[in-house]
Amino acid sequence: MFYKYINDKYIIGVGTGAGGEEITEQEYNSILDKINNRPEAPEGYSYRLTTTMEWELAEVPKIEPTAAEEIIESEEDYYG
Repeated sequence: MFYKYINDKYIIGVGTGAGGEEITEQEYNSILDKINNRPEAPEGYSYRLTTTMEWELAEVPKIEPTAAEEIIESEEDYYG
């Protein structure tokens, strides 16, 4: 059995076995081919595959460091 996983209007993955929305092997192979041939995104951006099989450019959100990461960075700066 073949499946696709959708979040909002985006295909977030495909798989075999159990789970997700059941699809045909042909659709599975089509999605997998599309994913494997994703265009190169500029730095700070990524492409998301819509349920209409179109690539959508999206800015990658900046992740703020947690307090633990800030402590590690400050110790690295201090101890060199």
